[in-house]
Amino acid sequence: MQILAGQISIPTTRCRADQLSHLSRLAERMHAACDDGVPDLIVLPELAAQEYSDDAFDCLAALDDDLGGPVVQAFAELARELGTAIAFGMARRAGGRRHISQVLVGPDGRLAGVYDKLHCAQFGASGEAAHFSPGEQLLVTEIAGWRVGVVICYDLRFPELARRLATEGVELILHPVAFTRDFSFASWHAFVATRAMENQLYWLSLNRAGAEWGRSLFCPPLVDDDHPALTFGTGEEWQRLTLDKAALREARRRLPLGKDRRADLDALPLWTPD
Repeated sequence: MQILAGQISIPTTRCRADQLSHLSRLAERMHAACDDGVPDLIVLPELAAQEYSDDAFDCLAALDDDLGGPVVQAFAELARELGTAIAFGMARRAGGRRHISQVLVGPDGRLAGVYDKLHCAQFGASGEAAHFSPGEQLLVTEIAGWRVGVVICYDLRFPELARRLATEGVELILHPVAFTRDFSFASWHAFVATRAMENQLYWLSLNRAGAEWGRSLFCPPLVDDDHPALTFGTGEEWQRLTLDKAALREARRRLPLGKDRRADLDALPLWTPD
């Protein structure tokens, strides 16, 4: 499977005109990034369609979208033009609520999946919970013969979510993020490597570009001296990533967690003195 991961620069967006201008320029850069070949999937960060800030969140009435509006239409048209699937982040309006959503459209431009962030952050530089509602379902889909799951940013901190996706046969987790340089930034990479290795799957943790952002991470199912994680810089980058089923099998053979994992932990008693 071939992935094109875009750690993209996102300008100030406070109105629909700002947003559509951003999406138009982004489409041009995505076309250029595909000049050397069209991948199976293009992945963009959390809320890729807009700025991530409290000021932008105050303007959500001008920036949000449903699944038939201008943001989704722009990416659907781009997917058809390029002939590839695209996973992108947006503020989604549904049922009187707003969600931080990652939307997938297929090469035909049709909707291929929607995931609404389950855990909305309200700490450090993140003020999401005041503006967005948590989702109520998981997303597992198939792309180019790979079983793919999605989590968003703060969802990383809850190991039971990644474990559930792994039990559903997921081989790749897309993890679009908006990690800025608050106190949580320092531990982000450690969590990504842990989640990838404990569940023995590929993990793409994709941030937006900028001096206070960046440092996206792509982890294989077993990180060692011969298979290091790939760390991006801080500027805009388009990285081509190759996933290999043989690497999954080899990781699971070398480190047999599936065989050794115990299913009785919840039932084990606590030690008590005689």
